[in-house]
Amino acid sequence: MKVAALFFTMMLGGCGLLGGAGLTGPAPQGQLVRPEALAPLAAPPAGRALWAELGEDAGLARPVRQEGSRRFWRTDQGLVFVTEGARVVATAGLPTMLLANTPIGDDPLRRAARLGPAPVRLAHSFDFAGAEGRPEQMRFGQVVQCRIEPEEPAVGGVIERVEICEGAAVFTNRFWLRETDRVLIRSEQWIGRDVPPLRLEVAVEGG
Repeated sequence: MKVAALFFTMMLGGCGLLGGAGLTGPAPQGQLVRPEALAPLAAPPAGRALWAELGEDAGLARPVRQEGSRRFWRTDQGLVFVTEGARVVATAGLPTMLLANTPIGDDPLRRAARLGPAPVRLAHSFDFAGAEGRPEQMRFGQVVQCRIEPEEPAVGGVIERVEICEGAAVFTNRFWLRETDRVLIRSEQWIGRDVPPLRLEVAVEGG
């Protein structure tokens, strides 16, 4: 619940609900750069922003603070999220807030270690709240069982890994690794019902 408390503090400090204005307006197209130009998503260089895409909106998310392995990010329009390694573990500024994404057992994507080619089984427990914070909107201990599918051949110098989850919710996450060094460079992650998946990569220099 520590992350949740921090998020409520940040929201009271000016993080409003992300509405129809979106992040920056244009449809997401990524940064359209070569895979070798992207920095590791699980361990971005100090001070670098993330390129965030949510539905048809896209823009920069800048670092706000860091607590151990957890990094806090914020867009100009009020979307705030927390990453642990490459995993999105909390959000604020959306109609549904992800208060916590807690691993049940080991989650290799929460650290900077490289993901091997074999399938991986894991589980997550989610806590959610509505933007208004009403008790009836809160959901705790929403457990899903997941499997990261085995590695497929690279396409265009990039390996795609798919995580399929079932249980309290059914969804698919996607992670992209650079073929040359197996560094994770891009992700697309479920962050709650009725919310588009959040797609992330480290912003290129000058972005």
